[in-house]
Amino acid sequence: MLRARTKTISIIGSFAVAGLLLTGCAGGQSKADACNELNKSVESLQDELTSSVSNLSSDPSAASDAIDKLAKSFSESTGKVTNDEVKPAADKANKAITSMADEFGKYADDPTAADPTALSESATDVQTTFSDLATLCN
Repeated sequence: MLRARTKTISIIGSFAVAGLLLTGCAGGQSKADACNELNKSVESLQDELTSSVSNLSSDPSAASDAIDKLAKSFSESTGKVTNDEVKPAADKANKAITSMADEFGKYADDPTAADPTALSESATDVQTTFSDLATLCN
């Protein structure tokens, strides 16, 4: 009798553990959690970025550093996003901000040799992809 009870408790325990594991897999990352993860990286650097970019012509190196820092932070956050709805938009925004950081880096290295069209297009791409991401997250 004791042996049968132990076996029954063991089987029930196994089902309970399996149920918890399956629940964890099925749930995944919520859309809100994914958006919050991305938002944290942007919020933490927003003031620095605004200040640096507004001084682009007088201190291109600082602007480039600020954008590069934002791009790296956003890339790390994008790597933590697993939500199927948010991940594609986050990856697209990540690609855009990384490209813009590269263009600003070229500008900071030599403002006279920089391609203003590429710089403008990369900034527009960032604006578009981040706007799309904001729409998705709101």
